Amino acid sequence: MFLTGFAGLLYQILWIRTFSSILGGTTLSISCVIAHFMLGLGLGTASAPKLLQRDSKKQLPLYAFCEISIVLVIALGFLFLMGAPEGLAHILRASSLPKLVSHFVMTGVFIFPATFLMGLSFPLMSYKFASAKDHQWLYAANCLGGAAGAFSSYVILVYNFGLSGTLYFGFFLNVLAAALFIRQKFVFTPKSVQDEAPSVVLEIGEYSPQAIKYWALALSALSGFFVLSLEQIWFRLAHLFLGGRIYVHSLVLSVLLLTLALGAFLSPRLSKLKTSSQLNAVLFILRFTGLLAAAGFVLLPQAISVGIDLSHPYAKTVQVIFLVVLLLIAILPGLLLGLCFPLSLKVIQTGASTPLQRTRSLSQAVYVNTFASVLGSLVSTYILFSWLGTIDSLKFLFISLILLGLLGSVLFLRGPSRFSTTFVSVMLIAFIGTRSANLNPATSALFEAEDEFGYLNVIPLNPKDNIPINRWAMFHNYATLVAPYGFGETAMVQRNLALFPALLSKSVDDVLVVGMGYGLTTEAFVKIPAVKNITSVDILPLVLKAQSLLSFKDTDYLKDPRVENVADDGRSYIALSSKKWDIITVNVDPYGPGTTYLMSKNFYEIVRGHLNPGGIYAQLLFGAPRDLKSLIYTAQKSFPYFRLMPGYSYDGIIFIGSNSPLPEWPAVSMASVAGLLPSFSWDEALLKTPEDFWDAEKVVRAWIEYNDREVSTPAKMVTDDNLLIETSRTNSTDLLLSYPKDY
Repeated sequence: MFLTGFAGLLYQILWIRTFSSILGGTTLSISCVIAHFMLGLGLGTASAPKLLQRDSKKQLPLYAFCEISIVLVIALGFLFLMGAPEGLAHILRASSLPKLVSHFVMTGVFIFPATFLMGLSFPLMSYKFASAKDHQWLYAANCLGGAAGAFSSYVILVYNFGLSGTLYFGFFLNVLAAALFIRQKFVFTPKSVQDEAPSVVLEIGEYSPQAIKYWALALSALSGFFVLSLEQIWFRLAHLFLGGRIYVHSLVLSVLLLTLALGAFLSPRLSKLKTSSQLNAVLFILRFTGLLAAAGFVLLPQAISVGIDLSHPYAKTVQVIFLVVLLLIAILPGLLLGLCFPLSLKVIQTGASTPLQRTRSLSQAVYVNTFASVLGSLVSTYILFSWLGTIDSLKFLFISLILLGLLGSVLFLRGPSRFSTTFVSVMLIAFIGTRSANLNPATSALFEAEDEFGYLNVIPLNPKDNIPINRWAMFHNYATLVAPYGFGETAMVQRNLALFPALLSKSVDDVLVVGMGYGLTTEAFVKIPAVKNITSVDILPLVLKAQSLLSFKDTDYLKDPRVENVADDGRSYIALSSKKWDIITVNVDPYGPGTTYLMSKNFYEIVRGHLNPGGIYAQLLFGAPRDLKSLIYTAQKSFPYFRLMPGYSYDGIIFIGSNSPLPEWPAVSMASVAGLLPSFSWDEALLKTPEDFWDAEKVVRAWIEYNDREVSTPAKMVTDDNLLIETSRTNSTDLLLSYPKDY
């Protein structure tokens, strides 16, 4: 069970990663993966008792068959996912189904069969063991394996061995599990035989066994709902303090699963108590969880206020107070719920007298928990976050837990105990419900909103070095922080991202801008009269909504009829489109979650197929010297014709690639981009004439040659979807310090 839990979480991370490169790294894509992962587990668990009731006298090693089948199904699926992504993109382009339906069907085809088989494994294993205590140990081992798999997926395996190596390791774990259990054959119990062994009816003091069972099922469901919702909330809060690194997803998931595993390992001790004492213990756990949450909400505002340095938003170092809040609102509640679910398993199995009856009861508890988990993830992501926001959604979850405890107190307690627990529960609900907290680290915000992607605000930054400067930051707690407006060369570089390709492209009729930010590149294209259509794509819908409120800059370009803003993943938008463009520009942070997708050989192949003859691809590449060396090398190897122009001063470049030969600077017409001239390059060098552009290119080439000599060559130079850039930034201190500070 440890091995299968480990492998299962590896596969989940790999599915999220792989489908993000095909369907986009949007919440929709990730939600489809998680939904099929949990639905498959739930339906597989529900189907196990029926499998064990087959009318067959032949004994088979079903568990080992399941593990081998998982390997075969997943291997076949990844063969298509990794080997024929263009074919899958063609299917999606040709589909007439709505985007939600087509994405759900596509992910289901590859994920559901494997997770259905995974769902069979727990009930099949439990069938070979007699007691509820054994089932609790199996559940604990499975959670512990999941925690290990989630943690090691990005932190160790993907970074060091790539997607394929990680996949093979998962296969090894499944095969090893099959080998360890290959001699355990299953005796089928036909339904007619099962009917001859009725459940034992037990009297549990003054309590109704049926009432306790239904309450235990409700506890099982709510704990599943709570844990998956808490997972989504802590993704958002962890990114606030740890930064937008892709391993944060694995880190949060591993911590939650570890707490569940620890709780489950402790639960057999409570299982020795009689049922009434177990009920009192669970009711106390729910109240104590509410008490921890109340203390966490007291400290949360201070943790948020000190978590971000408003004079330098990139420099985010984990504070002790954040770790205390994490302990109170995430780790300890997860551990306590890890106690509750295994205890509910034992209560639900009360009276079951045969292995099949116990397996059926176990399956019932697990699939109720699993389906509630799916519901919790989807409701939190698509409803609670938009309606309530991150903090109030967290309040809602804890209040729900306390209410379930309150209901249990009313049903099962008598006398002073009922009164005291009711009073404490009501006070906790009132306290948590009235606490105020906000994710905004500043005293004010020009724009502030939340949606399924996270919390976005536009905030004024503190003056740097006591110099009063009008600087603003567009801050998002999941994706990344957009470079501060009014700081350094931001505005100039993003304008040049439009200027350079417009001078070199054969036509400028249709333009695609990926990564809108403050809209500076889109605004620059608007100033070119020959441009007919400009499509700006940003993965964060709130970035588009905030554009009209950015009063510190010109927003008139948004009224231009040529401009269309689209909320979508840039790679997916291009890959699934049948359209071609004259100019495609990309400006994203190479260290953001999943942004390596837009700096890989695979992506450049997609882009080349969506350029018109004579079209131009332009991208801002920057980062630490060693990373930048790989990025530039990959881009150069992906396009037959290219130019390198100034980006941020001696820190990055604007890459210009094409399928067709590029004109020399003396041959270009400056009149077509008169609205963007004069501009500037490194060291404030003026860009006004063709000779200025030629001189700027020579300076960049000389700097790159120097950088190549001075910087060690990475072992792997071509970036792909195996996170080369993420790999170079990952070490032990990255688990505490969120963002690279040397680029």
